[in-house]
Amino acid sequence: MNNNAIKKDKPLILVVDDELVGRIYIEKALQDEGYDVVTAENGQQAIELVASQTPDMVVMDVMMPIMDGYTASRAIRKNENENENENENAINVPILMLTGLDDIESVEKSFAAGATDFVVKPVNLPIFKQRVRYGIATHEAALVLNKQQQRLQQAQAVAQMGYWDWDVENNFVYWSGEACKILSLSTGELQNSYEALMAIVHPDDRKKVQFAISQSIEKNTVYSVEHKVLRDDQQLQVLYQNAELIKDDAGKVIRMLGIIQDVTEKHLSQKKIQYLAYYDSLTDLPNRILFCDQLDQAIKLANQRKKSVAILMIDIDRFSNINASLGHDIGDEFIAAISKSLKEALGTNGQLGKISDVKFGLFIENDTSIEALTNLADKLLNTLSKTYEVKGNELVCTGSIGIISSSLENKEVELLIRQADRAMSEAKKSGGNRFHFYNKTMKFHTLHMLTVERELRKAMQTNELVVYYQPKCSVETGRIKGMEALIRWNHPEKGLVPPNDFISIAEETGQIVPIGKWVLEEACKQTVKWHQQGFKDLVISVNVSVKQFHHKGFTDDVFTALNNSGIDYHCVDLEITESCSINGFEKAINLLNSFREKGINISMDDFGTGFSSLSFLQKLPLDTLKVDRAFIKDITANGENGELAKLIIAVAKELKLSVVAEGVETEEHLHFLKEARCDEFQGYLTSPALPASQFKELLVSNAKETQDFR
Repeated sequence: MNNNAIKKDKPLILVVDDELVGRIYIEKALQDEGYDVVTAENGQQAIELVASQTPDMVVMDVMMPIMDGYTASRAIRKNENENENENENAINVPILMLTGLDDIESVEKSFAAGATDFVVKPVNLPIFKQRVRYGIATHEAALVLNKQQQRLQQAQAVAQMGYWDWDVENNFVYWSGEACKILSLSTGELQNSYEALMAIVHPDDRKKVQFAISQSIEKNTVYSVEHKVLRDDQQLQVLYQNAELIKDDAGKVIRMLGIIQDVTEKHLSQKKIQYLAYYDSLTDLPNRILFCDQLDQAIKLANQRKKSVAILMIDIDRFSNINASLGHDIGDEFIAAISKSLKEALGTNGQLGKISDVKFGLFIENDTSIEALTNLADKLLNTLSKTYEVKGNELVCTGSIGIISSSLENKEVELLIRQADRAMSEAKKSGGNRFHFYNKTMKFHTLHMLTVERELRKAMQTNELVVYYQPKCSVETGRIKGMEALIRWNHPEKGLVPPNDFISIAEETGQIVPIGKWVLEEACKQTVKWHQQGFKDLVISVNVSVKQFHHKGFTDDVFTALNNSGIDYHCVDLEITESCSINGFEKAINLLNSFREKGINISMDDFGTGFSSLSFLQKLPLDTLKVDRAFIKDITANGENGELAKLIIAVAKELKLSVVAEGVETEEHLHFLKEARCDEFQGYLTSPALPASQFKELLVSNAKETQDFR
């Protein structure tokens, strides 16, 4: 046995013949044709060499000792069939039989044993060589086709795609191997009929698929459908099918060629995206978008029946204290527990939704009488006020509820929600743990708020908003060290609108975010101009609202404004309030640190009017403490009523913070601040807030006067 030829730069042919002369004769003839040749003396050796050398053709004598050609051929085919179960892309080697018998029985026996061709001995070399060339060419073509099929199958496997071919006339369906894999079935388990095609479709989608097929055949359109699959393991699987029609000359559909693709992952992703778009993941309740849509549908239906829908806004009282003291993880679990309790209390009575972080919405369609709504509100308040255990913490909360009912005249969803919100705010102002019905007084406020919101939006587009500047002066010298940027609204009809008339509404509607961004940009640009005019080192202070502080784009807004203006970071002071840090204390610290690391100053505005403690101040990264005007305004000439102001200044000094006093209007106030070692002041004693042009004049006069300052 010669098995030296392992590398296959050329086609490899195995010659099997027990006669040495005949074997050499054929071997030399094949080598002359450019083939590599290995030889064997009997069928047993042939089987071993086919397995080890994988020749491109076998030329084998029929009559041999030990094992004849018929037996060897059958064994080779058996091995190939076994390998095909493991590798469906395997190609059978062509076998050319050499036989001294040319009777029909011998020829049929050769083919039955697995031969692909035969040549009669004695061998006619020209005919033999032609048969070999044909066999090799056929084998190579099969290999090329096989490789293409492998690539197609690999692509289909990557795309999780298989194909099927339905012979409509004979009701026979061919399934590709990849299609069987997708369905987790073997080819034997999958029946070859239209009924089998329908059997894999989930009963919920079967009519849809049948309709799609019939429509495709009747209307000559492409068959395309997505459907669930009926699986033995009960796992969800979603398939996409697409097929083209093949017709005969008469236009009759005779075949459908289709692809089948597993789109389960895509389907689940879309479901998840849809869920996240319309549901709150923490409570599994409809979010504001879905809740408003459901409410709108309910109101339309109620109007047709000449009935009303009651809307309740439920807000958890003082929930920020939970987040501040125990952290957001505990806070989230607490909200989830509250949501569960509310759902259990409601049962099937109404639709609950999550409107914002700690606010729930509820609408009732059945009994919307005052008595029924009063009883319901009482029940909900009792539910909220029970004790909850969250991660070893016993937590108690209360709620504030606002109630409004729709009517034929009052049916706009957003307006109704605002009205219920307004009533809820009144309940909260009254101390919480109660409910209020919306009334006419609240209606006036809501309409006023809508008017201001609309006009304010227009004001931003028509440049009606302007920035005024109030000086911040040194207590010792009176020299202007900086200024606070303050928003003003120059209304075309009402004149200069005071901030108190629109800032709170801007906060409530969210317009404060773009307004605050614009103020920062304008103030920085104006300060750079004053720097260039010789008033160097002026520090611009800009107020930051709670909503602006927690807005996801706030950091980018700050650095974009500063970078675009070209201002030195050390000449910018961001004034925050205590409320900015109460929701998400650690997050607030990280954010403030990111500003201070760049040189931006941070001031705590209106200190002493909120809940702050010494430990709170010690943790926050601050540069300045601003004493609220409430602690300054009543100070007398002899310093009476100044105890709290002195205490705040002393605390700031202990923490190595600079101090700015607001609302300084008299010489007595200033004298007190000098005695208390306050650093800077602002107030009407020097000047009210001024537009940029007048503030420039103040800078000039102040520079001349401060050398002889008191």
